[in-house]
Amino acid sequence: MTIFLTIKRYTAIAAGAAIITSIVLLFSFVSLIGCGEPEDIHTRIHRKYSQIESFSAVLEVTATSENTVNIYVVRQHFIAPNKFHEEVLAPENLVGMTYVFANGVVSIFPPVNCDGISLEIAPNNRNYTLLPEFFERYFNSDYAVIAVSVDTSNDDSATILEVQLEGENIYRANQKLWLDNETLQPIKLETYNADGDVLISAVFTEFNFNAKIDESIFER
Repeated sequence: MTIFLTIKRYTAIAAGAAIITSIVLLFSFVSLIGCGEPEDIHTRIHRKYSQIESFSAVLEVTATSENTVNIYVVRQHFIAPNKFHEEVLAPENLVGMTYVFANGVVSIFPPVNCDGISLEIAPNNRNYTLLPEFFERYFNSDYAVIAVSVDTSNDDSATILEVQLEGENIYRANQKLWLDNETLQPIKLETYNADGDVLISAVFTEFNFNAKIDESIFER
């Protein structure tokens, strides 16, 4: 709750009334401090996620195209400001396939059972399951925040944050992130097309905030 306190100077206020008003304001202010009102959900989210130092996570990602649905399990590691490592854990034929962003270079390494070579791709190729990218848009883009709602479909209610994705890609129009109201842990991150269809759904099965990460994984 944000309290705006405006004090206007009135030249024709009697001294006694001014003293009484001051006492009332003073006790009101002290009362507010004493009550210790809890932070609202948006303040808590900003305090936790505006300066992410690192995290590790496991996600189940469902990617939908016109004719196919593919399900992957991936492990992610992130160190601020821009080191990101993602390894495929399933399906079996892609186990070990790795995506690394470090030092301004994005590289894709083949699965462990494949003799292919690594590839470097343009840094603007985005990973739509990366949490810090969502929050960068959410906190810093003037036009990005378009909705905040609360999911009460089950006993564990969640806050849903929604952002508009920039550009004119009809297949990547907006994203929604579900956060547990009590722990603020991410539950799922979904990417939608312009028609409102879910194209990428990433469900967090593990999430370790500010985890200790061996930086050698970014040097592969």
